[in-house]
Amino acid sequence: MKLSASKKISLAGKLLPGMLPLLLFVGVELIWGTTSGLLAALGLGFSQLIWFWFREKRVDKFILMDVGFLVVLGGLAILFDNALLFKLKPVFIGAAILLLIGYSAFSDHNLVMIMSQRYFKGLMTGPFESWLMQQMLKVFFWLMAAHTFLTLGAALWMPHAWWAAISGPGFYILVALLLGISWISNQQRRKKWSREEWLPIVDEEGKLQGQAPRSLVHNGKVKWLHPVVHVQVVTSDGLWLQKRPMHKKVQPGKWDTAVGGHVAINEDIQSALKRETREEIGINAEGAIPVGRYLWRSKIEKELVFVFAKSFEEKITPNPDELDGGRIWTFEEIKENIGKSVFTPNFENEFLRFEAHFYKTQAQVV
Repeated sequence: MKLSASKKISLAGKLLPGMLPLLLFVGVELIWGTTSGLLAALGLGFSQLIWFWFREKRVDKFILMDVGFLVVLGGLAILFDNALLFKLKPVFIGAAILLLIGYSAFSDHNLVMIMSQRYFKGLMTGPFESWLMQQMLKVFFWLMAAHTFLTLGAALWMPHAWWAAISGPGFYILVALLLGISWISNQQRRKKWSREEWLPIVDEEGKLQGQAPRSLVHNGKVKWLHPVVHVQVVTSDGLWLQKRPMHKKVQPGKWDTAVGGHVAINEDIQSALKRETREEIGINAEGAIPVGRYLWRSKIEKELVFVFAKSFEEKITPNPDELDGGRIWTFEEIKENIGKSVFTPNFENEFLRFEAHFYKTQAQVV
């Protein structure tokens, strides 16, 4: 997502308070030494904590974490202040960073994203953005791990000049590599994702959390919740069901709900209902009755399903590009074939869940 100039200025203003103690530590240490840098940074950090307490009546946990991080790193720098141990300071710092980066990159708790939300309040930080950050953090983790081990080896077995080159300029080379790899990877992803459908990501109440490309949503790993609409077409004889084409990735060749499709970006449920019904079976969804909603989990995805029942007695001509035909199944036929791999698991679950509603709709048709 691109930021306008005004948003960039606003973002810088939000980031600056959390960055100031660390920047102050680096600047003062270069001129007056580690102890002075640590004292100056801690003084500023505690002043910020007091300021936030009086202004918002709370302890800012992220500034508190920044101060704690400075205490640990500064304490190590003072404690290990001799020839060998001085060389090991970058190793300890790298190890501390690796713990934070590794936990954020390889667990379900992205601490870096959580910490950044303190300053990125104006930006979308949904599941997709967190995933993108984790991909970058994974690359950074392995690069940082390699740099930390190289620095350790240089401190123990290499001349001072080699250690200085690896621990100093080597870190900037590491950052340059990260930026280069991330740029190339993003260019490839952006090209791929520009050619596919994007889906809204929601919470269990249907509230929008963000958006993501369809291939990611259906990769069987992230399983971000996304909304879909189902329409059960009820006739006087039973339910009209579609047959899924054999080229479908999910449950090919099985019988399924008459209409099923994703809600598009910036589309409400009613609009998706009308569009999908028209596209798949060519009828008007006017008069469709909301039946309920539920969460459906499969091997490849997780859906928030909005179910509707539509009474209809006329001939249905399914779209041959979307479906492999369809026919009416009586309720007795459906019950007899449940569990025999005739229907999709999703349909069987939905039928059993809302069977009473479908009988009620049928009674109204008759």
